[in-house]
Amino acid sequence: MAAVAAIALDTLDLTALEPGAQSTCLETMSRLLCSVDVPLQLLVRRRRFPAPGPPSSAAPSPIAADLDAAVRSHRATALAAVPAFRSDVVVVLSVSDGDAAALQRQTGLAMEALRAAGLRPRTLPAASTPSRSAADERVRSVAVADAFCCGLELERLPGRPVTLGWLHPMLSAAAEFDASVHLVPVEPAAAHRAIERRLRSLTADRLIDIDRGRIGDAAIDVGLEAAGALRDRLARNEVRPVRLSIAVAARGATEAEARHAAEVIRAGAAGAGLRLRHAHLRHAAIWYSTLPLGEEAPGGKLVDSAAAATCLPLTETVCDDSAGYRLGVTRRSGVPVAVDVFDTDQHSNANLAVFATSGHGKSFTIGAVVLEAVTRGVGALIVDPEGEYEHLMRAAGGQYLRLGSVGAGALNVFDAAPTTAEAIPVAVDLVHVLCGSVLDEVERARVDAALHDAVAAAAGRRPVLLGDCVAALDGTAPRAAAVLRRVCGGSLGTIFNRPSDINLDGDLCAISLRDLPHEFVPAATLLIAQWLWTRVRRERKRRHIVLDEVGALCVHPPLRELLVQLARRCRKYGASLVVATQNVEDLLRSEEGSVVATNCATVLLGGHRAAEALQMERAFGLTEAQRRFVEHAPRGEFLLLAGRRRCEVRIDVPDLHRSILVPP
Repeated sequence: MAAVAAIALDTLDLTALEPGAQSTCLETMSRLLCSVDVPLQLLVRRRRFPAPGPPSSAAPSPIAADLDAAVRSHRATALAAVPAFRSDVVVVLSVSDGDAAALQRQTGLAMEALRAAGLRPRTLPAASTPSRSAADERVRSVAVADAFCCGLELERLPGRPVTLGWLHPMLSAAAEFDASVHLVPVEPAAAHRAIERRLRSLTADRLIDIDRGRIGDAAIDVGLEAAGALRDRLARNEVRPVRLSIAVAARGATEAEARHAAEVIRAGAAGAGLRLRHAHLRHAAIWYSTLPLGEEAPGGKLVDSAAAATCLPLTETVCDDSAGYRLGVTRRSGVPVAVDVFDTDQHSNANLAVFATSGHGKSFTIGAVVLEAVTRGVGALIVDPEGEYEHLMRAAGGQYLRLGSVGAGALNVFDAAPTTAEAIPVAVDLVHVLCGSVLDEVERARVDAALHDAVAAAAGRRPVLLGDCVAALDGTAPRAAAVLRRVCGGSLGTIFNRPSDINLDGDLCAISLRDLPHEFVPAATLLIAQWLWTRVRRERKRRHIVLDEVGALCVHPPLRELLVQLARRCRKYGASLVVATQNVEDLLRSEEGSVVATNCATVLLGGHRAAEALQMERAFGLTEAQRRFVEHAPRGEFLLLAGRRRCEVRIDVPDLHRSILVPP
């Protein structure tokens, strides 16, 4: 009785990883095939993506319930119109003599190698599998418990070198099936004998063609070259001989549907250079070999371990986190996308970045994230430089403040930190930004001293204001005094030189800077972001701090330093920093800006010019195909980087969300 162990793998597209990670994965898989002494079965189960079920818990608010219901209905309608499919991959190891200790040892080797390849393997409990008697063999198919299956088996491998992911055209077929790739170690002596027989047979065929004066068959020439190369590699002990066999059980509710699915799969396999044939009168055997039993399928081909490593069937990324934000669908397969940015198993932090040039849907995407956060009861504190989120706040029941408008309120810099002593460095940075970031160290020190004197003079009798230090700076730092006198008087004084009277107690609020003069937007952003950061530290809970158009702000060192602090420390307080810019070049040109951009565990890259796409290729380790996609991505399409998961997505929201995000 054979002993079997099953290891489940996350759905991940290995070909979408950065080139270095792909090489590591391929080398690790090749070493695994050289080290294990038992057969490996790579099992792929492809099924239709299910329609969303009812919500698992009550919505936190009526608007959240309406938003959630709209998304569920929208997804169900889309999946009914155009079915989407997802694949689950399982690695099966089997020991024929039932030696549990040997199986455990080999499973440990496999788990270690798969982790080294960057995958997240997890062992599965033993499951009961149907017996052969459960299959009703027919001429054109086999009837099993829940479907009809049409068996396909390997006829010919591609007559060319293959790379990681070469099975994707077959594995991405729009059909339900169970595919099994069997990799069985072969004794070197037996492998050498098989290769010599193959060489003699191909040589004889070539000689017959020469003797009859016919043009040589290209397939014979390719076979001779491949067999000779394999013999040489085995002789040098560079690789290990492996017998590769592929079996596919195409599924359907009727025999006709199963036959149609089989033709779809065969067409996909042909696109990969792989030839599959119908297993006439042996459909039950093929179906049985696709069960997680480790039983080898018939018709194997001799290959080396390096070539067999490319058969790892991880060629599609599925982001389907149970508590994730439902942002849209994958661009190619139409599989719904849901990303849980707070999932610490998948992501190093909850930070999110959206980079796209103007007109490519950047603000729309951020709005979709905020609405999904509302359905999960997660708050958002938004710094809105262009006044784009007012309608969203009103519709979602949040608070909205237009800073700079009449009666809008004020933010005192000395309230931007938990204590007055901690607020003084913030005030120094604020003055520095107000002065155009041109103050030298001596002037900054004199501003610091004047602020300390102002705090001491107030002595708790009244709130300390920014303008209290102007008189002291007239003689020590006249440049700073001249700027502060302007800022602390007139209409600007109602913002920067009054006690705080803003009351934003809710978890969903936005502050618009649209009515501020453009030159004061960086200073106001610094002040508000510092104020929000203080609030986050006081109240530890899940929420998003949203900063739009951060690229233009990174020219100011204090803002860059604050962004780095937020990016690195938000996770400690359960918060998520969300940054967006249409000028990613401004962000990547500085060391601090690069830290902010690359620190975000979840990134959405929209359309960019070629020069900027090249910068992002280096910063995020994009493949050449991903860089080209970023260069030509239309509005609403993004390259999603969520931890190690990478896929091209299209932002797709229901009409309710669209009416909120795109007001009339």
